[in-house]
Amino acid sequence: SWGVGATYVTSAGDTALTIGGGLSGSEVKMTGTNLSNAKEGFHVGVSAVTGDLTVGIGFGDGDTFDDDGAGTTNTPTEIDGSVMKAGISYVTGDITLAVGTVNGEAKDSATPGTPDTTDDSHDAASASVTYAVASGVSAVVGYTTVDQNNDGVSSTDGGSAWYIGANMSF
Repeated sequence: SWGVGATYVTSAGDTALTIGGGLSGSEVKMTGTNLSNAKEGFHVGVSAVTGDLTVGIGFGDGDTFDDDGAGTTNTPTEIDGSVMKAGISYVTGDITLAVGTVNGEAKDSATPGTPDTTDDSHDAASASVTYAVASGVSAVVGYTTVDQNNDGVSSTDGGSAWYIGANMSF
């Protein structure tokens, strides 16, 4: 296996900019039902901070396999997937406003060397407001919504929710 990555930090006027990326790969010895013996992927990301505003985006893509070992079938699965995440936050006084999204897509197949033709997906969006009540204590109100598909069919694992909470640090 191998991996390599780099991060570059610079400034453009009042903006601190960070750019990062990496590649990885590995090969394993396979026995039994042959799958691709390679696991590999890459990721890239950028974040920018200007005063109280932070914006970030990242993307990753990769191929892997899984020998799920479920029951007596021991069915191996090839997986090709990608994910994109983005977010923005703004701090004003004791309040932090944040919005984020994630979009992931994958194709999995139990037939070695033949990718599935239907997608699995996970799409989510969220927003929150955090208020610094006192030193080390914050109150959070947020909303999130998730939509999932398995082999192109909507899954019951998605949904949406409001949440209220508190963070405390000592």
